[in-house]
Amino acid sequence: MYKMLEYVGNMDQLLEVKNFRYTGGRADGVRAAQVTNQNGLQFTVTADRCMDISSLRYKGINISYINQCGVVSPQYCEHGENGWLRSFTAGFLTTCGLDNVGSPCEENSVKYGLHGRISNTPAEEYCARTEIIDGERQAVISGEMRQSVLFGEKLILKREIRAYQREDTIEITDEISNMGFREEEFMILYHFNIGYPFLDKGCELFIDNESVISRNQHSEACKEEMYHITEPDDLEEMCYYHKMNDRRGISAAGMYQAKYQIGFIISYENDVLDKFIQWKNLSKGQYVMGLEPGSNFVDGKKAERARDTIKRIGAQEKIKYKIWVRFYDGWEKFQKAWSGYKEGPDIR
Repeated sequence: MYKMLEYVGNMDQLLEVKNFRYTGGRADGVRAAQVTNQNGLQFTVTADRCMDISSLRYKGINISYINQCGVVSPQYCEHGENGWLRSFTAGFLTTCGLDNVGSPCEENSVKYGLHGRISNTPAEEYCARTEIIDGERQAVISGEMRQSVLFGEKLILKREIRAYQREDTIEITDEISNMGFREEEFMILYHFNIGYPFLDKGCELFIDNESVISRNQHSEACKEEMYHITEPDDLEEMCYYHKMNDRRGISAAGMYQAKYQIGFIISYENDVLDKFIQWKNLSKGQYVMGLEPGSNFVDGKKAERARDTIKRIGAQEKIKYKIWVRFYDGWEKFQKAWSGYKEGPDIR
């Protein structure tokens, strides 16, 4: 570190965390932070949207899918039914939950909208900073999102996003806390969205699974093309439920684009996140592949209750786990990491 200081006037040359607010349109006023490291990993965290990652580039190449609505302030969110879609930025990561994941439904006169409320929740106690640990500068973005109601749930999602000066890794540590005095249900899904130009013909998909089932008849009819990335088409979206392999408590999926010789692997602790959904939607103007670890599939709370798969958190209990997104420059590095995850030490 001290030798490195001889080469720079400001450490922002090597790892920069830039806080800003959006101006204009429905994004006006949204707090955000942009992180850029020395190797060309750059991403934006939107503090007012559950600290989700609204955009991401690696080596100058866009990886994320950004929906037509773009970044939308939570003041414009529409709860109920499918109104969530009107403020669905997508981006590289959108968090879904905590009361519902997937299809809107109604239970005991309570209506649950598509993918719940948490993605439209601003962070409290938010901080974006840098630290020097073991001689290397790290970006640390932290905060917490509160989902609570009188006579109902009192849940907090506490998040820390960590990035590195020289290592092309994003580490997400999430903690769900029940601040109430009764057991509560929760559902959560990490909606990673991959877009053009990284997502294009020649892009390969890697999912370390034991088996897979189709969500519906249309998906089943297209199952042979599940892993195939084509040019934009006119087909409806497809959805597949993967039973992932458990590699010492870790599961993983990734993608590699030979055209740009870059790839990434998403790995995660699979105790709470024991489901994995692949969302394939290559239609014109909505060209996206979703890789989605979560606590539940995406059929909605009512369907998940019928399957008895809704998870619970005890009074005053906390549940904590991690997700890693690691980027690779070149096929050799990617292949070595993917093989190492399956056969050697954990990807962490």
